[in-house]
Amino acid sequence: MKDLELLAPGGDIASIKAAIIAGADAVYCGLNSFNARTRAENLSFEELHGLLRIAHKHGCKLFLTLNIIVLEHELPALLKLLNQLANTAIDGVIVQDLGLFYLLKQHYPSLDIHASTQVTTHNTGQLTFLANLGASRVNLCRELNLEEIKLMSDKAHSMNMLTEVFVHGSNCIGFSGVCYFSSAYGGNSGNRGRCSQPCRDQYQTTKVGAQYPLNLKDNSAYADLAALYAAGADSLKVEGRIKKYHYVHRVIETWRNQINRLRDGLQISSDKKPLFTVFNRDFSNGYLQGAIGKSMYIDNPRDNAVQHFSKITSLAPANGLATVGLAPAVNVKKALYDEKTQIIEGVGEQIAQLSLAKPAVSLLISGKLGQQFTIRVQVREHKYSLDLQPQCREFTVTSHSILSESDKYALTVEELTKRFQGLNYSEYQLAELNFDQLQASLFVPFKEVSEMRQQILIGLNQGRLPVEPVSLKEVRSALAVKDRVNDKAEPAQLAQNVTAKHAKLALLLTNRQDLVLLDNLKQQAKLQHNPTLSIFAYYLIPDAIAAHSDKLMWIFKQQPDLIPWFGAVIMERDLVAAKAFLESVRPKQIVTNNTGVAVLANELGIDWIAGPYLNISNSLSLYSLQQQGCSGAFLSNELNCKQLKAIKPPRDFSLHYSIYHPLMLMVSRQCLFLQSSGCRKSVMDEECLTVCKKQTLLNKLDNEGFVIDKKRGEYNALYSEQHFYNPLVLADLNSKFDSVLIDLRAVRTQSEWQTNLLDSLLIIIKQLTATEAVDLALLNSLVTNTTRAQYLKGL
Repeated sequence: MKDLELLAPGGDIASIKAAIIAGADAVYCGLNSFNARTRAENLSFEELHGLLRIAHKHGCKLFLTLNIIVLEHELPALLKLLNQLANTAIDGVIVQDLGLFYLLKQHYPSLDIHASTQVTTHNTGQLTFLANLGASRVNLCRELNLEEIKLMSDKAHSMNMLTEVFVHGSNCIGFSGVCYFSSAYGGNSGNRGRCSQPCRDQYQTTKVGAQYPLNLKDNSAYADLAALYAAGADSLKVEGRIKKYHYVHRVIETWRNQINRLRDGLQISSDKKPLFTVFNRDFSNGYLQGAIGKSMYIDNPRDNAVQHFSKITSLAPANGLATVGLAPAVNVKKALYDEKTQIIEGVGEQIAQLSLAKPAVSLLISGKLGQQFTIRVQVREHKYSLDLQPQCREFTVTSHSILSESDKYALTVEELTKRFQGLNYSEYQLAELNFDQLQASLFVPFKEVSEMRQQILIGLNQGRLPVEPVSLKEVRSALAVKDRVNDKAEPAQLAQNVTAKHAKLALLLTNRQDLVLLDNLKQQAKLQHNPTLSIFAYYLIPDAIAAHSDKLMWIFKQQPDLIPWFGAVIMERDLVAAKAFLESVRPKQIVTNNTGVAVLANELGIDWIAGPYLNISNSLSLYSLQQQGCSGAFLSNELNCKQLKAIKPPRDFSLHYSIYHPLMLMVSRQCLFLQSSGCRKSVMDEECLTVCKKQTLLNKLDNEGFVIDKKRGEYNALYSEQHFYNPLVLADLNSKFDSVLIDLRAVRTQSEWQTNLLDSLLIIIKQLTATEAVDLALLNSLVTNTTRAQYLKGL
């Protein structure tokens, strides 16, 4: 049978060591920057080197998380980090940002690229897109069931990619990568590793009596291991980078034993008692089994261990816990405390033995007249493995030339010390430079001394060749990007570059009433004889494309100028329906928030624009998209003016921005009504997606409210009670965007147009086409009770 990788979380040094000794095949961890768990302690670069030594001595891989979106001003720091990282033995990097995908593929081929769960991968088209970006493996969405995992794994394997599946730990109620809840409320973006988990907060008691209506049980696929193996999953990933080492060790050890049983042909265990002894919110495999519904919720975000064991008659002796029967909870607490203490002490003793100290390097430098210049390198290791004693290895490098006499350019102790002192860096400790066997007043070309130093570096790194650093200037040069101030183009071309352009208005339509509005706007254009009164008309394609394909095809046949707008979540069945729709309608252009649909557009020769939920936040992401056939992109609404202004598009690439939309906080495959207003179904079925239509409110304890909205053909979504409205961008960046969007999705919030919508849109168009500065007071007066907090704060 093929090997199943057990992939463990490592939020700090102790947790990484604990995962390694517990039997993890790989550990994912983060540095102090550019990773999606800023609440974890994370690592320094020197600590990373030490942990790599420990991991590799135990046959364990180490993956580094760089899984956030990157801002323009951070690109130099990112390149500095990648230049360092390329010269380590790291086994892979986990990525979300499209610009970072580009950098790694084009400039750092030695670094293995893994697509993060933040990329929201749930259909086979997305796998193709990620393969084109250079990904060797993909962490699939938590929301997939076994059948979907099988489909995705088969497709990935056909492209020599691996698949990871989360099998244990916290469940997110929203799709990762398209959750803006923490960002919109508190400014802590999940796309920047700062999620404050407002979904776990307490709310005013709902109609069904829930106080934590968005809180899910933890994920556990423990009893589904054989099914996951049959589905083709390559890596079983455990969540928990903010958990402590005793938790990581207990979970990884338990899963290691389960995988070993499968490997050895033994019966898979269904006993989860060891997993219940450490932090949990109870467990569910609802996503995996396709049983999405009420049983996945728990009205308590805190540790469930005591409650769990208080309900059962005994704890298995194998766990080291006393039999407690139906004893009071205090006895259960004591038993769990004793068990936790035992893990902490026992594991703590083991991991304390594993040293992060750098190997000590001694250089024994020798040479006599008429002989070669020789350096014998001794490397003394510390205790990096529980099973192995510290080792010492050595190798020798020699000059090509014979040493000759010289008074002027002799190999002095001072000169050689200066040249080799650089070996004392983050990966090694230069312990000794011994010149006892070197005769004085001898010479060999210093070019050869430099070559010997390079050979020593290669020997220390056991054959790994040093990677030359890459600069941002080189990256931009490779992309043929020039600084516009210093552009050497012809004067006429420069004039074209600085000529102010006027953004056109784009409307996102969702129903036939919106189409009537569009017709009325067109009539106004004719009546006013105003050639500038032109708009882009997008039409929202529902998530359940397969169930609505006939209606959609009829609409687009009647309105051939409409531009289809695809959402962020399109499961495989609907991706197939999207292909049939595009083949039938053949639009000139689409907007898509799903890269799987982008792949379909490329195959059919259809122009496509990247939607706002692809989280574009830097120029390199735009070039990355352009290389994938994209002709334009919406920039992220999480950015502020300065961050937006810094982004430079490729030539012949359009930029777009949404100035008005219902502020979506999350989209979920789960039913958000089950714990809020209630639902007669306890388990979701196909009709829930295609037929259900309702809306309700959630209120936090401070009375801040949120809207749960479900449209026919759409997934459940949580929205702010205020629409996002940001006409300020028209004044701040009046010539940056080719279009600005008014999103007409009918989500009822506190926001209200103060005049009829047609007149308001005509005012906006007039402001867009005016030669003078926009009238912000007028634009602000058009809609009341809105927010632009994200634009003011930024990332």
